[in-house]
Amino acid sequence: MYQVEDEPVETIHLYVVREGEKRPSLMPVILSVLALSILIAIGVLTPYQQPEQRASIRVPAVPLYEKSFSAPITVTPTGIKTYPATVAHGVLTFRNGSIIGQTIPAGFVVSSSSTQVATDAAVYVPEADAAGDGMATASAHMVEAGMDVPAFAINVVIGTSLFIRNPQPFTDGQPAYSVRFATQQDKARAITQARRLVASQVTGLHYPCVETITNLLSWHCQFVAYSVPSYMHVLRVVLQGNEVLVTAWFIAHPKRIWVK
Repeated sequence: MYQVEDEPVETIHLYVVREGEKRPSLMPVILSVLALSILIAIGVLTPYQQPEQRASIRVPAVPLYEKSFSAPITVTPTGIKTYPATVAHGVLTFRNGSIIGQTIPAGFVVSSSSTQVATDAAVYVPEADAAGDGMATASAHMVEAGMDVPAFAINVVIGTSLFIRNPQPFTDGQPAYSVRFATQQDKARAITQARRLVASQVTGLHYPCVETITNLLSWHCQFVAYSVPSYMHVLRVVLQGNEVLVTAWFIAHPKRIWVK
């Protein structure tokens, strides 16, 4: 027998490819993944919220305590009243050494140094006789307002025989001056400011406060309390007599449905 040696076997792989066939597109897959990502993000960032409800309820007002608050009333005067200068008045004495009487007219001005006075009315000064010089007095006033004249500041000789003096001072001469005073608007403004200061001190639910005004503005207040269920969030509170009207929002508890 002849033994035939095995020859090496060669394996050949054949692939059949159609001409003109295109590879499938990845765009639909990418768009699907993107849309799914957006939906997941929306679900995470906007969690489900149960609907809110609002309600107005009345609850009893519970008295707590009374307390007083006060603030000073500080009035700043803005009114100005001006008083004019006043004229000093006094008396002049006239001594006539002449044998002829003399008449001094009203408004006759007598000057001495820097002082000028004028007679208020006409005056007759009799003549001198054996008993002595003729004498007369007349009321007079300062020509310039706002100043007084000391005694004997007027010492004037007219001609050779008429002597004029003031034995007493001229008084009541005052310079012009202004005074500030509080107007009604100033007082009202000060009270309004004091109310603001007091109002800033008052916190909490209370009945209308009783106001008194002296040197201070004071409020005497009665405070109250109220209670609502813990799940309610208070939006507005109005005190009405012995009750409190409360407006609140809350999330309703889910209702259980029993299924047989």
